[in-house]
Amino acid sequence: MKTIVCVFVFFFTLGCFAQQVSGYIYDSKENFPLEGAFVYIDGTTYAVSTDARGFFMLTMPEKINAPLVVSYVGYELFRVENPFSYDKPIKIMLKENVITLDEVVINKGRELFSRRQMLKAFRKHFLGTSKYAKSCRIENEDAIKIYYDAGTNQLKAWSASPLRIVNKQLQYNITFDLTEFTLNYNTTTLSDAYLESSFFAGGTFFTDISGGKPPIRKRNTAYTGSQVHFMKTVASGNWENEKYQLYIDKFPVYPANYFKVKDTLDYKKVNLVLPEKKSNIVMAGGRQLPVNKFATTRYTILRDKKEQSFIICSNGYFYIDKDGLFFPIDGVVFGGYLGELKVGDMLPANFSYKE
Repeated sequence: MKTIVCVFVFFFTLGCFAQQVSGYIYDSKENFPLEGAFVYIDGTTYAVSTDARGFFMLTMPEKINAPLVVSYVGYELFRVENPFSYDKPIKIMLKENVITLDEVVINKGRELFSRRQMLKAFRKHFLGTSKYAKSCRIENEDAIKIYYDAGTNQLKAWSASPLRIVNKQLQYNITFDLTEFTLNYNTTTLSDAYLESSFFAGGTFFTDISGGKPPIRKRNTAYTGSQVHFMKTVASGNWENEKYQLYIDKFPVYPANYFKVKDTLDYKKVNLVLPEKKSNIVMAGGRQLPVNKFATTRYTILRDKKEQSFIICSNGYFYIDKDGLFFPIDGVVFGGYLGELKVGDMLPANFSYKE
């Protein structure tokens, strides 16, 4: 069966000028500075650590409209939206993370599967199954808190500390602050045959470990056919040159008739057009009830005549920035090939395709 995949990794980019953000990181209870807190711009290679005063200063070559993330072992992950809107140093108070696995209400379903079995499912749907994903290794799997709830048929996980992931093929170290991971099954199992959807969320930071000799060809290949590549194609309208085709009800259609793109400030706004025969009425108990037409409409995408995906946009619209990153993230769901691309295929938000 087809699986709908929803991945929330929060990062967007904007602008083209050098920017700086600074501040202090403190313990919220005792009000003392936290030295060594990891501060980064989500989804990028830009990061610093706090000094003995809890102070940090992060300078970037361009403005990036992404959250500033503060990570410190034993404390809750903290996000600052629009960090570059502050013209003075900001003070961030971190709270201790007191949640443990034992405090989660779990029924007897926890005993159905071993940790080894659950981690196998976790790796597959967190890292992915591509050749790049298969080269990834999570160095600190002991930080993963994982359990199976038989009451809801869900496998859930989060990390007690940032996950350290090595991607040998793409030559990146990835720091992933996993805040949520869920696999939803329609029965009590770990079999993909009964998997209905998957979801994970968190903050990501990339470190280039190529030693000045990046695997350009591999990174370009990972980019080509990715969600970012598709979104850039939608924004430019250059479907044919990028080898994308749009299908409605199994028939090829002209993309511009269904993806209406217009400029709005620093973004492209994409308004979707419903197929003409799509009804907004559903019968229930003899009554007519309105439904969200967009939430039930799949737009099928075929790339290079072999990679088939689909996109569902519950809002009927979304925005794309100059780097191909889109929002609102929770309003767009990918399935098929694009939905199968996970952490093992991710590139930094500041990655640029090289000819």
